[in-house]
Amino acid sequence: MRAALPLLVALLFVAGCTGGSPATTPTPTETASATPTETATDAEPTAANTLSYADLSETEQAAVRVAVNRTVSFLPDSPHVPETRFGPDVVGAFNEPEYLRYDGAVYEVSLTQGRLYASYGVDAERATPRANASVVDAANLTDAEREIVRAAVDGGYSTELGADRPPLPDAEYVRYDGETYQLGLIVGDYWTWELRLWPV
Repeated sequence: MRAALPLLVALLFVAGCTGGSPATTPTPTETASATPTETATDAEPTAANTLSYADLSETEQAAVRVAVNRTVSFLPDSPHVPETRFGPDVVGAFNEPEYLRYDGAVYEVSLTQGRLYASYGVDAERATPRANASVVDAANLTDAEREIVRAAVDGGYSTELGADRPPLPDAEYVRYDGETYQLGLIVGDYWTWELRLWPV
């Protein structure tokens, strides 16, 4: 069975976008995500639905050699994802064929949606606090929070895939370097591919 390509899903969290909501409890605005659909595998391998190992690139061939023994994941490189994997640019070779011929044997191609990983970003916009809004001075933040605020003000803070959610101030606004900012947390969800080859 093969699954349709998963989409990169982005969730935007805006700090303090509802009255009294602190930066650490943002209100999400979610984009629609596609549900993968599976297609039935043809009953028999044919020249039209069978991919040859010899026609693949060296990287694609390496993925095949792993996939005959265990599941292979396709996702961007990240130090927070320790598993053996291949880049998302490699998966395209396995999206269409139902079967693959390798080392004198024929394998059924199983390409399905795998694990979900998140990455994070933080941006900062100058803002005027509302009456009775919570405002914290950057000098009173932890070192980690202050570094995130500094990066967000300087152009944006971001993490790599699979990293922990960054700590944000427990306030609606942050006063930094003489200016007041509202922070926004951006969450990107990435669904991986998983490839497995089963002998026919």
